[in-house]
Amino acid sequence: MASLSNDTYVARVRDGLEVRDIMVVGNSEGDARSRAKREGHVISIKRQRKQLLNTGMNRNERFVFLMRLSTMVGSRFPITDALELMMKTFSGKIREAAKNALPMLERGVTLGDALAADTRNFPGAIGLLIKTGAASGDTPGALREAAEFEREIGEASKGANMAIIRSFVYMFLALGLLMINQFMVMPKMFSSPIMKMAKHADFTIWLTLGSVAMWITVALMVALLGLVGLASFGRRLAPDKVDAFILKLPIMRDIVISQDNYVGLFRLSLLVKAGIPMNEALSSCAEASRPGALREDFKRAHHGLKRGDKWAKYMSTLHPTDRAALMLMPDIDELGKNLGYMADQSKALYLQRLAVISPVLDVISGLLISIAGFIVLLVTTLPQLQVVSDVMS
Repeated sequence: MASLSNDTYVARVRDGLEVRDIMVVGNSEGDARSRAKREGHVISIKRQRKQLLNTGMNRNERFVFLMRLSTMVGSRFPITDALELMMKTFSGKIREAAKNALPMLERGVTLGDALAADTRNFPGAIGLLIKTGAASGDTPGALREAAEFEREIGEASKGANMAIIRSFVYMFLALGLLMINQFMVMPKMFSSPIMKMAKHADFTIWLTLGSVAMWITVALMVALLGLVGLASFGRRLAPDKVDAFILKLPIMRDIVISQDNYVGLFRLSLLVKAGIPMNEALSSCAEASRPGALREDFKRAHHGLKRGDKWAKYMSTLHPTDRAALMLMPDIDELGKNLGYMADQSKALYLQRLAVISPVLDVISGLLISIAGFIVLLVTTLPQLQVVSDVMS
């Protein structure tokens, strides 16, 4: 079985009089070069550039690709022939994905590894699900599982993403309204001849109130942007430390960690059901998991099991009830089933939390824009009443 390759390389090789470019995957340039040598003399090799504007397949295209390929593979259709047929019958990104995978399979890379290596078309959990399921021997099932996961996550995350964008738009509107009022409307109003008629009135409180409201809005926006940044860029830069912080935030913990738990527990359940010894299964899951809290859990569980401890007690990303159940489960078959159930629970929790995001963010953004409007009304109306009262007295 080919190992998971993190990088894709383009090698120019000479086979007799023919010179051609081929795509290879490898953990390093040396590993990729040794793979390319199987096709002939290597003239040059370079890492494939990641194209920022070429985002790969969208969710609908990925679902179609996985389901069509699953149907053909499940019908005992040769995988290379299936990919060639998809190249002939599809266009656009689906054809490109099949074209990327075919050369790798022709050089002995498994389908799971080939698709997981194409991170533009099969990013994150999707690639890991395909690789995990295919490694268990059920490639059609792995493709269907990934397609179903993509469909469910796509429906849930679409609403969540729109809610996040919508909430930030409202927050920027609220901030813009407060800033215009603070730096344009109020200075002009207080410097007008009418307002200067109030000799004894002190308008400082209204300037302070507007300033405080503006900076509170800025602080809320910075906090929300920081959380979004932690969940995206932060987990790439310092996954262990960021995940340790995220685990302390209830709703965000469920959104960010539950997806990893689903993929990790799904893989562990397949390995246990296949009869793999628990120490090897934990080691395999640690190697295959993305950097972060779950990978550290698997590492600690593996080391603890080698010392004779109960491995489940080291799984800090799991709920205490799940850890307790796993520690008291001696039957291997039952363990494999329950790990699968826990994986499904993690997926359900992830989808549930995504559904909660939309109304919560809508309420927060609605409150901010309403409070901003009220503050503007307050600091522009009451000073005028103060002027009238001062003049009449």
